[in-house]
Amino acid sequence: MNRKENKMRKDYLKKVIEYVRKEVKNSDLAHRFDHVECVAKIAKKISKREKVDLEVVLVSAYLHHIVSRKESRSKPHYVASAEKAKRILRKIGYDKDFIERVYDVIVEASYESWISGIRPKSKEAKVLHDADLLEAMGARGIARAFAYAGAYGSKELGKVNFNPESPPKNIAHESLVDPSPISHFASKLLRLRSMMLTRSGKKMAKERHEFMVKFLKQYKKEMM
Repeated sequence: MNRKENKMRKDYLKKVIEYVRKEVKNSDLAHRFDHVECVAKIAKKISKREKVDLEVVLVSAYLHHIVSRKESRSKPHYVASAEKAKRILRKIGYDKDFIERVYDVIVEASYESWISGIRPKSKEAKVLHDADLLEAMGARGIARAFAYAGAYGSKELGKVNFNPESPPKNIAHESLVDPSPISHFASKLLRLRSMMLTRSGKKMAKERHEFMVKFLKQYKKEMM
């Protein structure tokens, strides 16, 4: 079902947004409401060129990080978020099929799922996947990288001791014990462009990637 915006249950979506706005107030600065709101806006933009169920995309976008990494200790945060999303959507009144689709989209779209070998199956999951990664790139990606590093106790900003245009491939993927926000670019952010799955996502990623490269070059220049 390709549910367009005018067929969405906007009263239900409003309840989702209101719940999320309150729930993420105490999340780390990189994952508060402005993050999920930006992901939802990017996902909506990408959806204009994809035949997707927009309601599934938007609900998944708002709920994709409803449980933080710090809160989820016994399971991956995206699984915990998908499970909590089920409970929230049942209370609001969404039907079982819709809820199961949102669960699958949240799980499949996650960056952590990607590095563990899971790939998005549905078009909705591909849209959310690209939107979430795009929010980690560009100017906002840079700001969020430093906010994220501070939240997890990084001791230094770091040095650009790699080529931003061709970062080393032997650096491990992101972990919560990342040495510095600058190393976060080499281990994750500069790799995101190659992970895009939609045509719009690839186009948007190009500009954001180039901005990050430019930033790192200037950062390195100022450290001389």
